Amino acid sequence: MCGIAGAIDVIAGRAAVRVTQLNDAQWHRGPDHSVVTRVGRFTLGNTRLAIQDPSPAGNQPFVSADGRYRCVFNGEIYNHRRLVERYSLPVRTSCDGEVIPQLWVKLGVASLAELRGMFAIALVDTLEERLYLARDPFGIKPLHWRILPEGLIFASEVRPLARAAMGAHIAPEAVARYLHLGAVAQDRSPFLEITALPANSVAVFTQDKLASIRPILPGGPLAGTGQPADLGAALVDSVGLHVDADVPTALLLSAGIDSAAIAAASRRLGRDLDCLTVATEGAADESRGAALTARHYGHSFRRIPASLGDGDVVRFFDAMQRPSIDGLNTYVVSQAVHQAGFKVALSGLGGDEAVGGYSHFRLLRYLSVLRATDMMPFSMSRPLARILARMGVVSEAKAGRLLSRGGPRDSWDLSLLQREVLPGPLVADLTGTGYPEAVVPARQASARRSQSFSSMVAAEVAIYLQAMLLADADAFSMASSVELRVPFVDRHVVLASLALAAGGRTRPGKAAIGVALDDPYLKELAEGPKRGFSVPMQSWMTGPLAPVLKAADDPDAPVWSVVDRAMAERAGLIPLQARDRWAETWSFAALNAWLDSVRAER
Repeated sequence: MCGIAGAIDVIAGRAAVRVTQLNDAQWHRGPDHSVVTRVGRFTLGNTRLAIQDPSPAGNQPFVSADGRYRCVFNGEIYNHRRLVERYSLPVRTSCDGEVIPQLWVKLGVASLAELRGMFAIALVDTLEERLYLARDPFGIKPLHWRILPEGLIFASEVRPLARAAMGAHIAPEAVARYLHLGAVAQDRSPFLEITALPANSVAVFTQDKLASIRPILPGGPLAGTGQPADLGAALVDSVGLHVDADVPTALLLSAGIDSAAIAAASRRLGRDLDCLTVATEGAADESRGAALTARHYGHSFRRIPASLGDGDVVRFFDAMQRPSIDGLNTYVVSQAVHQAGFKVALSGLGGDEAVGGYSHFRLLRYLSVLRATDMMPFSMSRPLARILARMGVVSEAKAGRLLSRGGPRDSWDLSLLQREVLPGPLVADLTGTGYPEAVVPARQASARRSQSFSSMVAAEVAIYLQAMLLADADAFSMASSVELRVPFVDRHVVLASLALAAGGRTRPGKAAIGVALDDPYLKELAEGPKRGFSVPMQSWMTGPLAPVLKAADDPDAPVWSVVDRAMAERAGLIPLQARDRWAETWSFAALNAWLDSVRAER
């Protein structure tokens, strides 16, 4: 795991200074080693967090045996040993990134489809003088670039690029998307001058001009070819690849089933894990259930208490690359993992998307029935909304929208409703942007009017997993120099789950994990309520986060330079204070603190 950076600039000295500055800004991503190297007219930079082959032999850049290809990369290629064996690659070390240029010699750009893992890659072809920037199919690792008058610069993180060349301007559409759904889309940057490389993409540059952007997997990571693996076998295989590391590895263990499934799969593989549960005062304590799980599978267990101090709040927003209403839990957990002495942590993140574990997946079977409610008198919809809220499927306010005439009637719109922070029309008024084009993520034509499980998985991946969870996981784990690994965010696992649902052999949901692994303990866990690490946002908003709300309430606060304060007042969103629906208030407060942090860097 690392940070990468680079430049295309005919003046080598200027490029070296810029890439060194980018490296310095990303030192937390790789405090073990830093390098800046010139390759023709290209300059590459890397900061290394040594995980595989942590000796100096694993330092970057990686060079092909014939010397033609040189690359720096951020991430993990989990199947690197299999690739070495399959293609007889002439590697000198056990470092996973070394396979990238060696495989490129044999397959060219098609080699990217062979990589199983998370990655952001910058590779230079010295013969054709081309730069390739690539990002893994799910977009677990970020990559951004910026065009300057003298050339191009790129980096893992977006804020160092924003500081270059007299700063950057906030993109109104990015603010609108954030206020609507809690995060900026995975293929968009919060700055007008900076481009985010989309997930599952490789961009080709000739000199300083973009030649093309093409997909790595033409159908995307959810499009399968061939016979998918059994879900249980796919999950065990993925966990086996993810636990492979040359440094101590921890499992972030909750009382829920996702992380427990990783513990179960690791035991089947004969791998011992150090299980950690981070507990914060005021939040549900998962440690008792987690300790039972660790003991059941024969793993060690440690409960780590954590809190949020004033300095943590400042550091949290300094680490936030793109505005997000989430991520504070990841920041707190990653800080605790680092302090416990671990560089690598396994997480159950992505399990809900892979197997349809969220409560609103249960509504899929009722979408046809909901269409009939369009003819129902309004007086009947309110009691039904309360029933759905008591069932924990959706909030009462969203249940009213769900039951209203013209409400969500396909899986994509259902997901949009569930992830909504502020309604789209209100967001359009608050930001002065168009609706829905500038706010709502584009869906594939095949998803329109679809009520399928696979369509909802695709929606959850695009709207929530890629845009928020994975982006926050990268930013806030790397802020503490921790590599967060997510075995559920693996193409083989997701395709196996989709095939299982399509075959009708079992119902979607967490129960599928216990059935697939034929594990009675997991089956019992699946019968309980959804669990996972959380932080007490409502109480923190009247405690350590109260100054953040107070700062945003000021009429001269930065947030009101991109949001219409008068419209927010008319909508009843001001004054900013802790409410039952805390996300609405926090969306303004967090955006303001992020803007304030960004402006302080200029």
